[in-house]
Amino acid sequence: MTVTTSALATRPGPWAYSGGVDIEGHRGARGLAPENTLAGLRAGIEAGATAIEIDVRLSADGHPVLWHDQVLHPGRCRFTGPDLTGARVDELDLALLRTVDIGSTPHPRFPGQRLDPAARVVTLHEVLELGAALDDGMWWTIELKVDPTHPVSRATREPLVDAVLAEIHEHGLEDRCFVHSFDWGVLDLSRRLAPGLLRSALVEVGTTYAPGSAWLGTVAWEDHEHDVAGAAAELGASVVGPHYSTVDAGLVERAHSLDIAVLPWTVNDPDDLRAMLDLGVDGIVTDYPARALEVASLFG
Repeated sequence: MTVTTSALATRPGPWAYSGGVDIEGHRGARGLAPENTLAGLRAGIEAGATAIEIDVRLSADGHPVLWHDQVLHPGRCRFTGPDLTGARVDELDLALLRTVDIGSTPHPRFPGQRLDPAARVVTLHEVLELGAALDDGMWWTIELKVDPTHPVSRATREPLVDAVLAEIHEHGLEDRCFVHSFDWGVLDLSRRLAPGLLRSALVEVGTTYAPGSAWLGTVAWEDHEHDVAGAAAELGASVVGPHYSTVDAGLVERAHSLDIAVLPWTVNDPDDLRAMLDLGVDGIVTDYPARALEVASLFG
């Protein structure tokens, strides 16, 4: 579904192809199905998302797998094998991760989720294969999860980037994806290894974007201070992705002046959706793609 906007976006991304607002299913479609699962992917596509956002980490045996948090915890998991409560994903191999039921535990913030007891941790390869079968024109926002403040996580940066780039190439997604990360060291590395890929600079103002931050890669906060879009431009990013609460007209105007798109996260409330669309953002990451599409359809 294409949702038209008042001005055709020329910045590279799904908005440039459709001439409309990009509605991205967050972690698949977290409001509808368990996050980062095959069921979540199906739910996002069925809800009309124009792109799917997913989180990818590296398992101990080198597989890029879908999981958001650094560890496993009972609030999201049911352990059918060993009790892995608190275990780090990057210290577990894929076979052990597959023993964890990640689809049976109700999420208190998303009571409308359709549970899926068969859901297990899946690889990026499996998700992209299913995505191609369901919608071979889908755009992908692939968030590479690296914590540069943690030495074990930081050590996964290069092998994770290598593995994700290999999957992007194998599935022919060079023109339909963003390499997306809060760790701008990931974006520096992606720029060096695959300069033609689009990069998306995730940012949490005051946390990852702050003086002395380890999250900014080769960018110095002092060179830009409050100019988040300028900092993203130094990275060669095509997209800046702030939390929606920090998006204002000045940020959108500055980003657009640099030919950088604005993709806020995670926007679920109708009033917040309208506010973001009023500001002229290029896309929205949301747990409820159908709701966002309905709100966006009123903007012309």
